[in-house]
Amino acid sequence: MWALDVLEGALGTWNEYMAQIWQIVTLSPKEFQGGAIWPVMEQIFSVLQGIGYALLILFFAMSFFKQTASFRELRHPEQVFRLFIRFVLAQAAITYGLDIINFIFEITGGITDKIAASMGGLHEIAATLPDEIRQAAEDANIIESAFSGLVGLIFTGIIIGISLVLLFTVYGRFFRIYLYVSLAPLPLSAFGGELTSRHGRTFIQSFIGVCLEAAVVVLACIIYSAFISNNSLPSVDFGDGSIGMMVSYMIGVLFQMLILLGIVKAADRVIKEMLAL
Repeated sequence: MWALDVLEGALGTWNEYMAQIWQIVTLSPKEFQGGAIWPVMEQIFSVLQGIGYALLILFFAMSFFKQTASFRELRHPEQVFRLFIRFVLAQAAITYGLDIINFIFEITGGITDKIAASMGGLHEIAATLPDEIRQAAEDANIIESAFSGLVGLIFTGIIIGISLVLLFTVYGRFFRIYLYVSLAPLPLSAFGGELTSRHGRTFIQSFIGVCLEAAVVVLACIIYSAFISNNSLPSVDFGDGSIGMMVSYMIGVLFQMLILLGIVKAADRVIKEMLAL
């Protein structure tokens, strides 16, 4: 039953990686790695707040002198008042930047949690060997079992490669979030000037997009589970024998795994195209 053991081992490896990915993607950035990284990001944020305030004054001065270059424009106090209101709001954005970030975490995390709760549990995304493939592996002779086992080892190697890429992609999302959080005071200072405010808006939109990537990953897992639960594999016919059935099954499974990998890798592009972020 060497071929059967190899196939079950490959799917077991995949399920272990999927369990890690599911656990990571449903975590808040504040809880990732037991919350050990978040205080460091808060400290960097606090250090960069001073630079953010300095940039805020610079951007405000640039906007102020450009819009009030003529003394005639100073006769309209509402324009000057509007500039100072912008300055005060931008200063508040830098001062309470972490509160704004936490609010975004709560909204986007709530969306992800709602989607994840609809799965009913982690077991829903687990891949299992169909009974007909199990029976085919048990009925295989020694030569067929050896050949299928060798193909299964290649199958296992590809699964490990796909799983590692998925895991790296999910981990990479947290690295990007932490970069956004730690550097947030700099782009938030751009709200201080009318000429530079679009950079602040771009930052907020991009940050929301990175946070929402978790929802896309969870949705991709749900779609993947729907495929594997209904045995919706592509029709690749390698014959009705034991070898043909097992090879056809492995190719079909790899096809679905590659689709899942493609969706997860393109999560950022999906968010940008869907929400124009």
